[in-house]
Amino acid sequence: MEKLNIKIHSIVIASVLVATSTIATAGSGYRLSSKSPAPKTPITFSSSRGYVFGYGGFVFGSSWENTGAFDMSHPDWMADCPPGVHDKHAFDPTNIPMDWDLDDGWSFGGGIGRYSGLFGGSRFELEGSYLSNGVDSLQYGGVDLPANFDISTKTAMVNYLKEVPFGSATGYFGGGIGWAWTSMDGAVDSINYSSSADGFAWQFIAGVDFPITERLALFTQYRFLVLDDQTFTSDSGYFSNTTDDNPTSHSVLIGARVSF
Repeated sequence: MEKLNIKIHSIVIASVLVATSTIATAGSGYRLSSKSPAPKTPITFSSSRGYVFGYGGFVFGSSWENTGAFDMSHPDWMADCPPGVHDKHAFDPTNIPMDWDLDDGWSFGGGIGRYSGLFGGSRFELEGSYLSNGVDSLQYGGVDLPANFDISTKTAMVNYLKEVPFGSATGYFGGGIGWAWTSMDGAVDSINYSSSADGFAWQFIAGVDFPITERLALFTQYRFLVLDDQTFTSDSGYFSNTTDDNPTSHSVLIGARVSF
């Protein structure tokens, strides 16, 4: 997975370098929107000032490193310990490594945006998205345990995108900040979860628009999403696990944008 992440980042960096070199040679006399760039014409927004968009696609699996802890002040805390684990493996009940790999998943989302003449062609967006991945096993204190739970995340983001000419299409890159709500639903061996957490989130975005009509464009897009650390609590309340590093995800999406 680490090699895959490095490869994805290399592709994104190369795309940004190509886009940046294109900016240097394009000059300021072009208009960027859902249409292909109009050469050497002043930037105007009489025909299209805003747009709506929607998308769906693939979310790559990722690794989450967590630290689990029992609430030992409760007399029944051992009820949430997988059978036989403490008998065979001695570890601190308040500091348990609990790591898992998310399976590949899916995502969808959409929002509304507005064109701007800032920096020769920009876009501002309000966006909501949903991501879902499953987990079918994990490491708990160095022990492999079966698992069957989903990690799902909802986000609300404000994005800024810089548009650049890209042949007959339009490239763009930028990012966004906002808030994310993440849920853990299912079971880890004998421990049941229906828990959620929320926190700050940010993302990097890069993509290419392909104009179809004067107001319709299709696009393909890459996203790198970073979440604040999350804490999930078992249904009994005796056990919780907290991410050690900010969880991340990589998505490849396809969608459509309609200008108005």
